[in-house]
Amino acid sequence: MERPKILLAVDRDAETYADALSRAGFEPTLVDGMTPLAADMAVIDCDLDPSAVSTIYQSLRSHSSIPMLLLVAPDTDLPSGVGGAGDEVALKPLPADALVYRLQAMLIRTGRHMPTETGEWASDEAISSAPIGEGHVVSVFAPKGGVGKTTIAVNMAVALRQQTRAEVLLFDADVGVGNVSSVLEVPYRMGLADLADSSPEEWTDAAFEQAVSIHTDSGVRVLTWGTDPAESERVTVDLLLAAMRWARSHHSYVIVDNHPGYDDRTMAMLAVANEIFLVVTPEVGSLRNSAQFLELARELGLGNVIKVIVNRANHGIRVADMESSLGLPVSATVVSNGPRAVIASNEGRPIITKFPREKIADDLHRVARLVTEPDGPATHPSAKAARKWWTRFGTRPSEA
Repeated sequence: MERPKILLAVDRDAETYADALSRAGFEPTLVDGMTPLAADMAVIDCDLDPSAVSTIYQSLRSHSSIPMLLLVAPDTDLPSGVGGAGDEVALKPLPADALVYRLQAMLIRTGRHMPTETGEWASDEAISSAPIGEGHVVSVFAPKGGVGKTTIAVNMAVALRQQTRAEVLLFDADVGVGNVSSVLEVPYRMGLADLADSSPEEWTDAAFEQAVSIHTDSGVRVLTWGTDPAESERVTVDLLLAAMRWARSHHSYVIVDNHPGYDDRTMAMLAVANEIFLVVTPEVGSLRNSAQFLELARELGLGNVIKVIVNRANHGIRVADMESSLGLPVSATVVSNGPRAVIASNEGRPIITKFPREKIADDLHRVARLVTEPDGPATHPSAKAARKWWTRFGTRPSEA
């Protein structure tokens, strides 16, 4: 199978982009006067000459409906005739690795197979050729450890299963550190690290199914990276993305527990998510780190899919002050109940089933309802201002 052909209509950083895309398994082509406008995907810098941008865009649109990523500077307008439903938008400046993540995410959402970093491809016979499913991916993230991220991810997955009876996968992508099986008692079978020595052709549906464990009481399915930190470096971005493609194809909801950092693996899991649940606690350190993450997320074009979840919300900085500092509304709060959380964790049981009548259980169910009942309170005015004109293009599937 050929590498995906990426048409690059950019001025600055063209060679840097091309090098990063080539190493990620894509085949980039820089636009020049002789370049045929045929590609699988296109990246267009909208700060180029407006007539050139319009010509390239209209030529591509007249021949096909290929996915396009439009690079825009803040507070600028698109050239006439450029932009429409299905196009994605990223704010400049966009680092090369961020461009790779965005294009990988676009491939997954359009049902394409992923190239590996070596450019090799898994065959259709090895990997299911069925179109990617409509599984809704929620990445649970916190840039600071110790804020209750895993507890929220585990309980949200179980709550989604209880509320919908749909297929729910809890995906432990906190590579090297996390282990959701320490909070949720499931029989460990194997992890993604056990597939790391296999070629991409062997990353089949059956291989991923073999790695899944099931939480008996709830029916939540669990896929983990592994348990041995020494094995963590073997779990590559390619393997995580292949697992995500399988997960979306076979589950209604995929809840991802992410690593609290900015490595390639975490950024890839954030890029492919329909929603990012940012877990914050009402303390200065957590708030500062979260504000820094939000700045990065906006630069990468991910700002519009973030929902803020305040854990231990009944102690510390007021919620209204947190909203003001972050420039986003708080979508849900979870009260502090340390003793109950510790007891449930020690027994490997979700809080919502161990203590179903406690307020913390009600709060955790409300977090899950942000997914099943997404029509919540109006967006904070400052968040609306940050989106401006490009939101009309439906840059992410959750906004369509």
